[in-house]
Parts: sequence; C-alpha cells; structure tokens
Amino acid sequence: MAKAKNKKEIIQSTGIKEKTPMIYVGPGAKNSILSTFSIFADGIPTEFINDDILKHLFVTPDKLNEARQAVGKKGTALNTFYQKAVEKLKGENK
Repeated sequence: MAKAKNKKEIIQSTGIKEKTPMIYVGPGAKNSILSTFSIFADGIPTEFINDDILKHLFVTPDKLNEARQAVGKKGTALNTFYQKAVEKLKGENK
C-alpha cells in the first residue's frame, strides 16, 4: 500500500504553490466546508490533501472554466472524480 503524501509532497509534485488560491469544483456536502465553487485562499485544505477523490476537484482560478467544462463532460477525469465524490458524499449528506 502506498504511503499517503503530506501537503508539502503534493505541492512539490503538482507544481502548485502552497498559498495559491484553489477553487473546489466538486459536489457540495452538508456537514463540510465543501461547497461547489468555494475558494480556498491557502490552497487545498489539509483535510482533503490525502483524499484520493476530493483532492482532484480543486483547481487554480486560471483553470476554472476548463474544469467546469470537464466536470460536465462524460469520460473526462474530472467528471469521473466528480461522480465518485457524489457517491462518497452521499452517505455524509444524510
């Protein structure tokens, strides 16, 4: 089983600066800070850095339009992660 990456390792591997604002393009969750198109000024929140699904649904502002289209287009990676996030969050939204 692969070791979970910490925030610093993820930042280095993606090339995203730590304090880069990120926008969440996934589905909202009732009992969470996640709401579609929420902006996180300090990057991906630490509680989602190691989440194999949700971490992929954070994009930089310059990628927002592209990400919105990809989320809605069947077969794209973002659409797949979005659908997995819907299933994951379904139990948490009850």
